[in-house]
Amino acid sequence: MRKFKLFGGIKISVFLIALLVVGCKIQTKSSAFPDTNKMILSGDWKFNTIYGMGSNPLNIQEQPNDIVIDNNDKTKVEIKGSWKTKKVGGRGSVFYGEDYLVRNFKKEEAANNYVRFKPTIKKTGYYEALIKYPFASHLTAQVNINHSEGKTSEYVSQRTDCGQWISLGIFTFKASENNYIELTAITDGEVAADAVLFRPISAEKYKEAKEQPNQVYLPDYNDSDWHHLKVPGHWGMINSYSNYNGLGWYRKEFQLPSSWNANSNEKIRLQFDGVYHVAKVYVNGQFIGKHRGGFTPFEFDVAAHLNFNGKNTIAVEVDNRNKVGATWNWGGIIRDVYLIKNNNVRINNQYIHATPNLEKGTANLKLKVRLENNSSEVKNIAIHSVISKNGKILTLNKTIEVAAHKTVDAILEGNLEAKNVKLWHFDYPELYRLETTILEGKSVIDNKENNFGIRKVEVTDSKLLLNGEPVRLGGFNRVSEHRYWGSSEPLEVLEKDVDLMKEAGANFMRIMHGTQNEKLIELCDKKGILIFEEVNVRDLTNPEFTAPHYPLVKDWIKGMVERDWNHPSIIGWSVGNELSNHYEYAKTTMDYVREMDPNRLVTCVSNSGQKSFSNRKTDPNTEVDIIMHNMYRWQGEPQVIIDKLRSEWPDKPIFISEYGFDPYPTTSLDGDQQIFSDWNEHWRGKNEFVIGGSLWTFNDYRSGYAATSQEENRVWGLINVWRQKRRMFHRVAKEFSPIKNIDVKNLHIANNKAKVEIPIRGLNDYPSYSLTDYKLKWNFRATDGTIVEEKSQDLPNIHPADKVWQGEITWGKLPDELLDLRIQLVSPTGYVRYEKVIPFSTPKSPVITGIDLGDKSVRVLFEKVPGATEYVVYYTNDNNKTVASFKTITNAIEIERLSNDKEYTFSVVAINGKGESKTPNAIKGTPNGKPLAPKIWDAFITDNKAVIGYTSEFDDTFYTVKYGTTKENLNKEFKSNVRGMMTIDLESTSPIYFKIQRENNGQKSNWSTISKAN
Repeated sequence: MRKFKLFGGIKISVFLIALLVVGCKIQTKSSAFPDTNKMILSGDWKFNTIYGMGSNPLNIQEQPNDIVIDNNDKTKVEIKGSWKTKKVGGRGSVFYGEDYLVRNFKKEEAANNYVRFKPTIKKTGYYEALIKYPFASHLTAQVNINHSEGKTSEYVSQRTDCGQWISLGIFTFKASENNYIELTAITDGEVAADAVLFRPISAEKYKEAKEQPNQVYLPDYNDSDWHHLKVPGHWGMINSYSNYNGLGWYRKEFQLPSSWNANSNEKIRLQFDGVYHVAKVYVNGQFIGKHRGGFTPFEFDVAAHLNFNGKNTIAVEVDNRNKVGATWNWGGIIRDVYLIKNNNVRINNQYIHATPNLEKGTANLKLKVRLENNSSEVKNIAIHSVISKNGKILTLNKTIEVAAHKTVDAILEGNLEAKNVKLWHFDYPELYRLETTILEGKSVIDNKENNFGIRKVEVTDSKLLLNGEPVRLGGFNRVSEHRYWGSSEPLEVLEKDVDLMKEAGANFMRIMHGTQNEKLIELCDKKGILIFEEVNVRDLTNPEFTAPHYPLVKDWIKGMVERDWNHPSIIGWSVGNELSNHYEYAKTTMDYVREMDPNRLVTCVSNSGQKSFSNRKTDPNTEVDIIMHNMYRWQGEPQVIIDKLRSEWPDKPIFISEYGFDPYPTTSLDGDQQIFSDWNEHWRGKNEFVIGGSLWTFNDYRSGYAATSQEENRVWGLINVWRQKRRMFHRVAKEFSPIKNIDVKNLHIANNKAKVEIPIRGLNDYPSYSLTDYKLKWNFRATDGTIVEEKSQDLPNIHPADKVWQGEITWGKLPDELLDLRIQLVSPTGYVRYEKVIPFSTPKSPVITGIDLGDKSVRVLFEKVPGATEYVVYYTNDNNKTVASFKTITNAIEIERLSNDKEYTFSVVAINGKGESKTPNAIKGTPNGKPLAPKIWDAFITDNKAVIGYTSEFDDTFYTVKYGTTKENLNKEFKSNVRGMMTIDLESTSPIYFKIQRENNGQKSNWSTISKAN
């Protein structure tokens, strides 16, 4: 049993208990603090970039005046040290010319090992320098540019943007000097040296680019020709910046509310919830401050810089060049922005923790209120805190003295009677409300409101206990992004994803690397998902990090923990993912976390604990509260890995924080993986110390990594980037169900009843937990899919040891023709945790909506029909045989190996357990030799933009869309080179109709069937 300290003073002998608050943002809902004390600055901003401070590789093509140097040009390339020549790009990546150079670096080898590309500069001038490389493993390869003003160093991840020209900036190169671009490394890893490009630019363009950074933040700067960009958002929402890496500038003009005045007793703070990755902030032309770290909130005191009687201008320089892992570096102001007005004395933060007594049903509360006095006087502050749930149930009061320019923590304690205690659980996420008000004399000067929950989490050497019950739970790693909204995800995306994760069985997960959108965590609080939140540390060689104290990492950890330390969904923190040589780092940062939040589990996610060199003295698993291990096939057999972890650390339970099985071969929604079910058997009925697992990944995600799909997406998910379910979704939902099946016996419609047996997953099964307040629901559907009868019954509390539940379902008089019976196990929060469908008749035939023609291929499109589990197309091939296409769960089937200029007839059939639909609908089509048009994944209208998601091919160069307000009048045209998605600015929010064509190696495809965007 570990001793936990609360606020550096009181000790509590518990394993781990958490009571939490939804949100640490300053709330202003009290009548004493109207909404005018908080001004939201999200919405429409202006955006632009400055030449030479970044680039979009999609927009860079070689030009006649460019100077290109390949690695094998011996007259212009200087090689020092041992480098190998390769002719095949790693992970299928492309490169310039016939080969490239590669070297595996160790630390401190840079001085004696490099490749220098040395241009022949005949006349002093100005150039943009660019570099190209195939895949190499180094995350921070060093690029040194030697130019007339000195040497500039950049760091690039050679796992991303492979085979593309990457801009390093604009420089002056003199003919008489030793100009070069050098590839090397100061840390371990593989570096590739391929080719460089020098692009001459005019003196006028160079001068303008160098002067603009000192002008764009000034209030009178003319930004009338800048782009309009929504905040929260990212600059990839603008097609021309879809792949932009570098520095971007935001500007916004605003006026303060008329009720705000300059007041020496008040502070006004400019608060950013998240800017990826580096932000420099200016207010009315004055530099305010800088923040590094894309996912943690930050704020600046700006009262002295504001104009209370006129226009104000905020300018923000944003740098997104920090690329971590395979996830996309969505650049911009990705979360909300506020101005917040406070008294000189404010509630800086508050942290509430509860210890429930599971035997008595009571709970002890401890509340820390952090008070900040920014005045020059000592203040006597009265604290008044109210706990409520359907009315006030507890009041806590205290008076404390706060010295001038000091911050102090006030501790308040209280107890809840059993009648007022309802425990938070993933199936019944009970939330309470905490409102704290502070007063000076009789004057209310600040308040803060938060939700929280009461629950108890304990760990033994082999179990995770939630409110006293041993549970084994499953979940996902959710990459925090959407293909259009990126990491700025609006509430509707977050809500949909949480609902989908719950539907797929998620109860506990390591959710993702990086501090999450707080709205997501609030939804996990409300809908019931246990999570570990993790700081965005995936490589300790990142030049931003400074050993041994890691001040920047500690700043990120502090921002994450102190923002989210009250959320009941969060039961633990992780200080990093898949690190190397990290024992001291992990111990240092985990101790730091425990000082801030002594009441949650702490870990460091590993993928090396199974290795021969890992042991109790070398691996930080020795220091964690719970082992979180990532497991992939390349590491070895699951049981071998589990055995090594258990033998070395027998006193700690294990959570498989990632397990995945390589990406799907295509972006198709028909992807499924039997191996997921196979791997689950490694902890079903055995290895009881494996308390759960978190699949990689819940969703596909955008990536610049090598071996990524044509649409720039990593294809690992149960859903794609457009939130459409893959076949794998249904497999996982059944695997993560607490029951094995729903057996229906003696089913005869005329009997008006049937027996039901539900086998329960046992104590050593996976997942395993009690079913409290669950329901059994069932309905009958007519052949058109309409529900003709629907019933439900409450189930008794069912425990894993119960093995099986038996009962019956009943119904009244039903029509003679029925489609199916659907029986569902439904959780108290309304999520279906198992569904059994028993068909009585075949589905109706799908209605065909169109056919796309291609080169020896077609795509048949149709509408889905009720009761169908999949679809197939039949046609007569060139040998006059009737053949079937592959089976799909989607509404489109592509057929290849046809003959051009020959007409075929294609029939679409729907399938369920009773067979195939009768009298199928048919359509004729003649392949014509042109490429097949892109398939439309999704199309919708938001923020006066049409967003279109579509399939791509690697050699595609352009996509053209014709659109209009009716199918008959597609009178507008738009062209883009962005793969996978484009946006079109619209004059209204009315629906549009459109068709799309792609250009591949100079050849234009057929036009697609007309689609609609609402």
